[in-house]
Amino acid sequence: MSDVLLNISGLTVGYGAHNAVADVSFALHRGEILCLVGESGCGKSTLLRALLGVTPKLAIRAGTLTLDGTELTAMPDKARRALTTARMGMVFQSPGASFMPIRTYRAQFIETLKCHGKYDAAAFDDQAAEVLGRLNLPDAKRVLDSCPFELSGGMNQRVALALALLLGQELLLADEPTSALDATVGLQVAEEFKRLRDEQGITILMVTHSLALARHLADRIGVMYSGRLVELADARELLARPSHPYTLALLSAVPTLSGAMPTPLPGQPPMHGPAAVGCEFAPRCAYAGEGCAAAQYALQALAPDHFVACWKEDRP
Repeated sequence: MSDVLLNISGLTVGYGAHNAVADVSFALHRGEILCLVGESGCGKSTLLRALLGVTPKLAIRAGTLTLDGTELTAMPDKARRALTTARMGMVFQSPGASFMPIRTYRAQFIETLKCHGKYDAAAFDDQAAEVLGRLNLPDAKRVLDSCPFELSGGMNQRVALALALLLGQELLLADEPTSALDATVGLQVAEEFKRLRDEQGITILMVTHSLALARHLADRIGVMYSGRLVELADARELLARPSHPYTLALLSAVPTLSGAMPTPLPGQPPMHGPAAVGCEFAPRCAYAGEGCAAAQYALQALAPDHFVACWKEDRP
């Protein structure tokens, strides 16, 4: 069995006539947590939706997606959705995006399990109690008989994770799963993701604006800007030695315990998606030169596990 669960190569996707993500390539290893960071509008959530393949208006224009050796982009849409939803789960920023707020979790769990052919009426209560207990929700009957609006945000996120475990999904796509929670509950949910990785071997691809969360959770961090991956490295390596000017700017904008004032990043990311030619970050970059406007995008290896898309030799 290959160590690589998901391989993305040259992926370009878009809505209508416009590309939202372009030339994205990376491999996701089994049992790994990879966090994608960047400002809003950089294509992170679009990438997750492209992987799951359940957004009709989002079209794959180029590249390949290979899940455990199966090439997804060559499959008919219906067959692809059946495979991806069986093996991938999506955890949204708000569980309200995936659960009906006024139906009990019991009814919604049973309906979902039946759709996947995984419902066993005799074993359901015991299986649900065991999974909810693992996620620090010991009162399974009360949780299952509650509607989402009756539970807290942190509890709802745990319930969403429980459904993924009941479905046996080995890859979790998490879209800002803690940003709607307060700091204490957000940390508790983050710890649940780590436990899923450490105890269940579940692979996690997470989108987040929080570099603190990425620092706490990630094995590797990918930085996206204007629909492209501009840096990818081991989390400790990237945070200690950022190489792309955008990564450095993001880290410089984060408050530190030293009390030093953060350095704001001027301007806004472009909203038109990735350009065919030129570095999109150049108008905001302190290291930009004349050649940046004509630079061709390429993710280059600085080290075996550190990749950066910047041609400037005098970058940080």
